Amino acid sequence: MHRTASGDQGDRRRRPGRRLSLHRPLDDRRRADQERSAVSHETLLARWHDHITRRGDACAVSAPDGDLTHRELADQVAGVHRALSGSATDGPVLVVCADPVQALVGLLACALAGQTVAPVDVRQPAARWAAIVEDLRPGAVLADAPGAAALAAAGVRGVPVLRADACAPVAWVAPHLEPAARADAGYVYFTSGTTGRPKGIRGSLAAVAHFVDWETSEFSIGAGTRVSLLTSPGFDAFLRDALVPLCAGGTVCVAPTPELPVGDALVRWLAEQRVEVLHCVPTVFRTLRTAGAAAGSLPDLRVALLAGEPVRASDVAWWRGLFGDTKELVNLYGPSETTMTKVFRRLDAADAVAETVPVGRAMPGVTVRVLVAGAPATDAIGEIEIEVPFPLAGYLGTDEGGFRLPHRYRTGDLGRIGDDGTLVLLGRRDQQVKVSGVRIELGAVEEALRDHPAVHDACVVTADHEDTTVLGAYVVTADATSDEELRAHAALRLPSGHLPSVVVRLSEIPRTLSGKVDRRALPLLAAARSTAEEDAPGTPLEREIAALWAELLHLTSVGRLDDFSLLGGTSLAMARLLDALRTRFGVEVTLRSFLLDPTVAGLATVIEDARTGGGTQLPMEASA
Repeated sequence: MHRTASGDQGDRRRRPGRRLSLHRPLDDRRRADQERSAVSHETLLARWHDHITRRGDACAVSAPDGDLTHRELADQVAGVHRALSGSATDGPVLVVCADPVQALVGLLACALAGQTVAPVDVRQPAARWAAIVEDLRPGAVLADAPGAAALAAAGVRGVPVLRADACAPVAWVAPHLEPAARADAGYVYFTSGTTGRPKGIRGSLAAVAHFVDWETSEFSIGAGTRVSLLTSPGFDAFLRDALVPLCAGGTVCVAPTPELPVGDALVRWLAEQRVEVLHCVPTVFRTLRTAGAAAGSLPDLRVALLAGEPVRASDVAWWRGLFGDTKELVNLYGPSETTMTKVFRRLDAADAVAETVPVGRAMPGVTVRVLVAGAPATDAIGEIEIEVPFPLAGYLGTDEGGFRLPHRYRTGDLGRIGDDGTLVLLGRRDQQVKVSGVRIELGAVEEALRDHPAVHDACVVTADHEDTTVLGAYVVTADATSDEELRAHAALRLPSGHLPSVVVRLSEIPRTLSGKVDRRALPLLAAARSTAEEDAPGTPLEREIAALWAELLHLTSVGRLDDFSLLGGTSLAMARLLDALRTRFGVEVTLRSFLLDPTVAGLATVIEDARTGGGTQLPMEASA
């Protein structure tokens, strides 16, 4: 696995013997050989320690608040590690940090202390906080100021809270590695469950090390390589974005938060940070296209790796039209249950015209099968099963799910393996979808809506548009309960990104003779929403802002007092909105000022204040 990357990527993909067959089973002897040679989780820390020792003054983290060298980052980790060790708590450590750097420090400190780490996004409804704490039973909480405030607002009590941002640095020394040698306590990441209750996925640092070893080798990531970090600490891809560059001696380039750079802002940030390796979901990637990125826009970038959603042929065609073979575009696939990427493909000219862009072939040490009636099949549609060279830990507190033996996971995804061994992803067996890279259970959204006393029935669907996926709900209600009331009720149980942006009222949900929802009989979402006359935008500025909202959220109309989040506006959509306002009006609207009144009317007031000298107005040439 520690090989030099070939300059001819096409030859690399075709060269025989480079990868295991997608459908060849592992025999006991080969499994034992893989397990003996698998990278230990200690290597993650030991490899980074080697860079601390040899290149301690090199930049490890480039963040909006300043850069940190490997030595400075290590000293911060040692300080939090001492605080954790002094707390003498048993059980996992819940990491609630809005600042990605503080979350990274906490993650590494837990690994050193031999404690299970469970990072979460600070933006959680109160009911979700309660479920996470109940299921995880943390021995301690590690939080920064926004995280501590979120816990207090949610009423989380009875768990000791350590302030990560208040821990004094301690000089890093080699003996700090000794606690990590005792056990791989691993991590827990929470994802959407079928009932709306978050489900904790347990993973091991050995599994992370297996992935890190592959990516650093496969894409020649080494000392000084600058890698993007655009992922919230509450998603497992954060481990990839942070640990790949650290273990390679590179630099973690942390994007500004909480306003994620998209569009023009993303183009500028990638260029300013001299990012060489970009990880993101396709939805974020497509904002580069809408921003008009040109062939010279990203001078340092050499590879973009896309994961979390399907890649479209138009994505490949646009990228190759700009860069040809000079900058790689790579499709990644792998569920959180098996620890990030397990299948990948370097996208080429054939993918630019493909009906469905393949996800590719398995990474070394991994076997992928398509099961039809429980047996592996080629060139047939079936459920995808993934076998890995390390044990899978399953879900927190339950044996449910598709885990078979310690090493296999039936994903619930449908696919087909062609005669050439290439895997194509073809959807889901259940109601799970991905919106902006976030896993959402449609059944959980339906249950949250049905829990409203006025709702008799509900059905939630997705609709694909050119650059994003929209979540919509069909409801049968007993009275004139407003869409805003329904969304506000669902928001008590679901994160904002799980709320439907479109609500359609029906007299009944169409069903087949067997009682299942007849989805083909549902009306289209696009023409579904209308705004009451008294709620319509009143001024030209409000109408222009409302039209921008409708475009971003794929709605037919928007009221002047509608709440952006309750319309289904995710953090990504929010970032795109602020970027569009900057471009269209030459006004810098901060996330804080927007969240104080996240309505069309509120935004109009902020923009008018900026125009009359009460806010920040940019020169128009800077906003173009």
